[in-house]
Formats: sequence, C-alpha cells, structure tokens
Amino acid sequence: MVEASLPDFRTLANGDAIPDDLVVPYYLSDHKLRISITRVGGRLYAFDDLCTCSIPPCPLSGGLLAGTTILCQCHGSRFDIRTGAVISGPATTALQVYEVREVDGQLQLRA
Repeated sequence: MVEASLPDFRTLANGDAIPDDLVVPYYLSDHKLRISITRVGGRLYAFDDLCTCSIPPCPLSGGLLAGTTILCQCHGSRFDIRTGAVISGPATTALQVYEVREVDGQLQLRA
C-alpha cells in the first residue's frame, strides 16, 4: 500500500496578520478552497471557511467566534474549530481542519 504524501506547508502572510480572536479568510486558488484562520489564546487554528449547513454556503469568517466555537451567521450552526466537529445544527457535516503554524514570524498552512 502506497501512502499519499502530505503537501508541504505554504506561507500565507505575516503572523501578525492574525491577532487573537479575529477570524481571517484566505482563498487558496490552486485548490479552489476558502479557509479561515484564527488565533485563540495564542494558538492558531485553520478550518474550512464555508459552513456545511446550506447551499449556497455561508462564510464562517463572518460569524461569531466565542473561544474555540464558531457560529455560522446564516443559520446558527456551531462548530468546534479545534476538531471541525458540529456542536449544534442545522449542519450535520463537520468542517475540515488544517495544520497551521507560525515560523519565523510567517503564517504557514498545510492544505
């Protein structure tokens, strides 16, 4: 069995672009993917920016962040940003979460 190799980390921005408790969206054009990145208590989190509760999907970067819970502004679904798990619906599908880190003052993401 051959395992797929993990993609490399990519640099997105300076680390100071993500202050505590602010959700910032990024678009990865090569993957056609919207990702939100936030810092809570000094720790970085990255997750799908589009809520799984509706079509068309609603951007979570415009929602309310309370600790490690993000609330969808359109229909009220709540997600745990550490795991992507649905806390309450109407969403039933978890968010994808991504590895994110800060190295030498640069924000890096693996997606």
